[in-house]
Amino acid sequence: MTEFENTVSNALKDCPAGTIFLAAVSGGADSMAMLAALSGIVCGERLFCLHVEHGLRPAEESCGDAEYVRNFCEKTGIDCRVVPIPSGKIETFAHRKGIGIEAAARHFRHRALFREAERLGKNTRILIAHTRDDMLELALMRVLRGAGPAGLSAMPVSRGRILRPLLTVNRADVIAYLIERKIPWREDATNTDEKYLRNRIRHRLIPLLEEFFPDWKSGLTGMAKTQSLTAAFLAKEARRIIWEPCPVSHSAKPALAACEETFFDQPQIIREEALFQGINLLKRTRNETRGEEENTHPSLQSPRRSVIRHFCKGSVTAIDLGTLRIRRKGGKITLSPIHKDFSESGFSLLIKEPGLYNLNSISIDVPEGRSPDGFSPDGNNGFFAALPLVFRRSFNDDFLVSNGRKITRRGLTRSGRVISAVDASGTAAFLDRTGVLFVRDVLPETCGMIPFITVRNFI
Repeated sequence: MTEFENTVSNALKDCPAGTIFLAAVSGGADSMAMLAALSGIVCGERLFCLHVEHGLRPAEESCGDAEYVRNFCEKTGIDCRVVPIPSGKIETFAHRKGIGIEAAARHFRHRALFREAERLGKNTRILIAHTRDDMLELALMRVLRGAGPAGLSAMPVSRGRILRPLLTVNRADVIAYLIERKIPWREDATNTDEKYLRNRIRHRLIPLLEEFFPDWKSGLTGMAKTQSLTAAFLAKEARRIIWEPCPVSHSAKPALAACEETFFDQPQIIREEALFQGINLLKRTRNETRGEEENTHPSLQSPRRSVIRHFCKGSVTAIDLGTLRIRRKGGKITLSPIHKDFSESGFSLLIKEPGLYNLNSISIDVPEGRSPDGFSPDGNNGFFAALPLVFRRSFNDDFLVSNGRKITRRGLTRSGRVISAVDASGTAAFLDRTGVLFVRDVLPETCGMIPFITVRNFI
């Protein structure tokens, strides 16, 4: 047995006898090396392979990957299943959820893996071919995105059903093993496309780090270990101090509650981590009811820390996260699910009070009411409106007056969906995913304190 195969074998040693292993195989170098090593370690009846054909690349390339994996499995006696995703489905899903193509593809891939694992039995482990290079690239991505302690923690070798047997080996070790075994692999053309952050990090940033900071890998690994300890401590403190012992229920929907005074008595970092902890707990609760694993629902992804920080500083009293709401009211801090239809065919968001809201990945900041004196609406950033305010799908007969002329929804030439912001005086603004298109000239006189609504993209 080679050193590479010993590494894979050691990663499986804690799995109980009779464990079934489901390998996620794309046809690329990492997953092919993992599958080849497994074929000599795990007996055939306990090893299965799943390939997801995402339908994102030209059919010749995508189908070629699937055929290669299928043929390899046939030669080595491994049961293989190919799950095709209809062309365009991932792009449509990404657009509807306001997430990136990679995140949408990961959603479908994980869903297929967990469904197959459930079919194979509860003692099934899902094997993912993440290497040490993947772990370091992810750490750099999270540093650049401003992640907190949990996000900067080391990627775990094992979590739930997922097991990563290659996490201690480098990509160079993978290639050396494949060459030694004379096993070819497939190259994904999108791995060179630098519109993706991971590829820019891999092809631009890492070569600079290698040249000017040769010890960067050990430094980043040490940081991740430290952040793992920090995240564990903060999570324990947040659970012990802030959240009430038992989840409360609102209309039979799972929710969490905390005493407002206790919450704001804690250091800000404890407050922030408590909210992330609560969000993750409600995510797990929802996923368990669907028989799926954590992080399989993009609509329930954690928000960026900057959004949570607004609430923890006391600058807003409510945050709408699309499917979850955080609210400060009646001496309580509550986290509860929201059941709303934000589909392409129709939706509405009613804002009755100041807060930070999320509508199809557009961040809407409604501060405490302020007088419009001395302010002028900026069509690129925000607009004045009276509360209550409704964001909804635009209709062709919606109109507003801007720069002395009447502008209708039908008259807008911009492509894509347009949202109308409507208050008691009528249409206040038109918006699309790029921001505010038009705002009305005449401000409503029905409210003495009129908030300046700020719209930002993609929180």
